Amino acid sequence: MHYHAKRGGITRVIQQQMEALRDDAECLFLAGDAGDGDTRPEPGVIPGLAYDGLRGPGGPRETAEAILRAITAKWPSGCDILHVHNPLLRKNSDFLAILRILTRRGLKLFLQVHDAAEDLRPQSYYREEEYPEDCHYGVINSRDHRVFLEAGLRPEGLHRVYNMVRPLPRGGGPEEGGARRLLLYAVRAIRRKNLGEALLLSRFLPPGYRVGLTLPPTSPADQPAYREWRTFAASEGLAADFELGLSHSLGDLVARSALMITTSVREGFGFSFLEPWTADRAVVGRRIEAVAPDFEAAGVDLSSLYPEIRVPLDLIDPDRLRRVWVETAASLCGEFGREPPFDTGSAWDGITSGGMIDFAFLDAAEARGLISLCGKNGAVRSRLTGANPFLPGLLDPMSDDELIQRNRKAVSRSFGLRSYRDTLLDVYRKVSTVQVSQRIDRKKLLMSFLRPGNFLLGGI
Repeated sequence: MHYHAKRGGITRVIQQQMEALRDDAECLFLAGDAGDGDTRPEPGVIPGLAYDGLRGPGGPRETAEAILRAITAKWPSGCDILHVHNPLLRKNSDFLAILRILTRRGLKLFLQVHDAAEDLRPQSYYREEEYPEDCHYGVINSRDHRVFLEAGLRPEGLHRVYNMVRPLPRGGGPEEGGARRLLLYAVRAIRRKNLGEALLLSRFLPPGYRVGLTLPPTSPADQPAYREWRTFAASEGLAADFELGLSHSLGDLVARSALMITTSVREGFGFSFLEPWTADRAVVGRRIEAVAPDFEAAGVDLSSLYPEIRVPLDLIDPDRLRRVWVETAASLCGEFGREPPFDTGSAWDGITSGGMIDFAFLDAAEARGLISLCGKNGAVRSRLTGANPFLPGLLDPMSDDELIQRNRKAVSRSFGLRSYRDTLLDVYRKVSTVQVSQRIDRKKLLMSFLRPGNFLLGGI
């Protein structure tokens, strides 16, 4: 069950789960919007599940009854499990009430959290209502597993369900005589993808190589920042191309790529760290500590990633940036109904220790200033490469065939269809047989995310 069946995102995950279970379980997909993808809700939509502003008439009780009718129409005795996706995001203000009614009616819920509202998504945060109690939860990375345990869930009632990774499509490759000179960033260019850093990397590429971004954002909130980055890239003559995915297939872009990059600062799962290897492409870029250890534990070598890009403070305006950072942290915490749970002065001292700051902490103005300086002043580029020795060698992993093949096999082994099926069936058996008594301490959960290192201006 999900709010909608729109192509991509969670619908893609649901498609993969239904495919993995096709020989082992009968599945019914319930959604509030029919979407436009290949996975259609059956027997049809339940309008009360849709996003606020799009959902149909009727309150939580009417929607819960519609859900029960849809289930018993397929299975008169009911279902074994109701697997609910992203229930803790406030996309439908009736959703938690609907789940409480379904629990009282005896349904066994498995609530899979793909994105925590507490992870700097205040617009999707429930300010008052408690999260569902005494049901099983699932998360998609070990960081979330840890913080939900710390917030009160029990090991027997909290399950890790890593996403399945499908091999990337492969196109025809460069034209005859052509070379693979594209560093492909295959994303929709929303704020947390940290576009400024991708453009900074373009300053350190050999002549002829270019950074290529695939898709523009669709959210109105992300459009102004995106347009500013496009305008800036054009004015600076950066070796960067935008919206390649609107005129080329992903397979052809992958085939033209020397390697793939990611500069995102926040990910729930992190497909961009795994998918490139399936197409025999290395991935370089920013390591995200919330997800990378899971992949390394599965045998994926992520030594081609860097933990930060260190910037000398005298290349920016640190006093101005400090004011912006403090104001942003206070504003975001305020949207959660909290004061910053840390001393902002001490936090800033830690962020800028050693006379350096990570590029991801720069806001757009400081980031653009630094990128512009890199184009005008060779000494600035030299100082950055001195602080970040990996920058001149960004292309090195593209020729490491042993690394690429080793990682391709590790991704297939640990994140393929067979492994996914086994994980889902194991979790479903536990949900259907193990009674749990547990609740989430929402204050503890929120405090786990409101930490100084999470307020990266490059992705906010």
